Amino acid sequence: MNVVQPIRGEKGATPIGLDADLHGTVRRAIVDTHRHPIGPKLAVKMAEAGFFDPKKPFPQTNAQDLTGYRTFYDLDHAMPMQREGGVTLSIASNGGEVDWISRDLLKVSTSDALKFLNDEYLEIQGRFPGEWELMANAHALDENCRPVVEEMISRGGAKAIAVASSYGDGPDRVFLDSPKAEWLWEFAEANDIVVHIHPPMMALGHESLMQYRLNEAIGRPFDATVTAARMIGSGVFDRHPKLQVLVVHMGGGLPSIIGRLDFTWHLNYNGIPNPPAGRPYTNQRTPSDYCKTNILVDVMGFSALGLRAAVEMCGVDRVVFGSDFGAVPYGVKEHVQIVEDVLPSPADRDLVFWKTSNRIFRLGLFVTDRARDRQPAS
Repeated sequence: MNVVQPIRGEKGATPIGLDADLHGTVRRAIVDTHRHPIGPKLAVKMAEAGFFDPKKPFPQTNAQDLTGYRTFYDLDHAMPMQREGGVTLSIASNGGEVDWISRDLLKVSTSDALKFLNDEYLEIQGRFPGEWELMANAHALDENCRPVVEEMISRGGAKAIAVASSYGDGPDRVFLDSPKAEWLWEFAEANDIVVHIHPPMMALGHESLMQYRLNEAIGRPFDATVTAARMIGSGVFDRHPKLQVLVVHMGGGLPSIIGRLDFTWHLNYNGIPNPPAGRPYTNQRTPSDYCKTNILVDVMGFSALGLRAAVEMCGVDRVVFGSDFGAVPYGVKEHVQIVEDVLPSPADRDLVFWKTSNRIFRLGLFVTDRARDRQPAS
């Protein structure tokens, strides 16, 4: 039995997973929805900006205490490790970093930065045929980037739109309940395309979280949690009932606090005369309901406990595989093992490993029974 992927622009299909060898050993398909590959041009720009020194060994850290690994900056080094871990197809995104990439790294307009990233992804896709799909990176608060996003989807074959969970810093930080993001929700819903939400590098509260790598461990998931809660509370999913968003890192802290969102929504400002403007919930349904209809999550988080909670919160058919491998120098095998430990059902595992991704990203993967037709070479 094979899972096969149609070749772009050609007839036929290329097997990418569930490929049984002559002895009947099955290699399943695994789609990694959480990857941030760095192409050669972006790597040069990051080296020039002091993120790493290509002449020194890895790992390295920079003036902002951001740690970099060879698996992040050297894709030729990372790809064999990705394959060894069992990943058969990855989907590239960098939506969480569009703001600083355009403003601080490339020093160009948002649209020009998006074109730069898209060209990098197409180069990566060409170097590793059949192993990469891409997302259309976007700035959720800048509708001027819409034409570039439309072209990435219509001509570049992008499978989703990738954005940051927040923009700015300090009291000026803006989340995705902002009216400025309304264009994105309208566009995504009208085109039936998933929005991939990833926290920015310097997340909410980072100024208090730079010890012990807490910006990574706590700040980034917290940032995504806050934006998801604000989207629910502001009625984004009521205005756009068909909208689908994928919140990375197991939905941030949503599985732990979804009950608290439910009880505060139930209480709201009921009985309070003249409640403060802009503070009461405006959503029509219990917050947890939207996790079953509008919010998807990935498995990245190195936690069987977290995965169980995510599955209970969203349903197993709304959880997808994601590793963040590359930026994190390990994790593919570990996350595969966690999925296997938590989900004893092969059908449920297939949903997480590839079937749900195949459906929501319209990857065009399908199953055939070719293995039985194989004969040993004479």
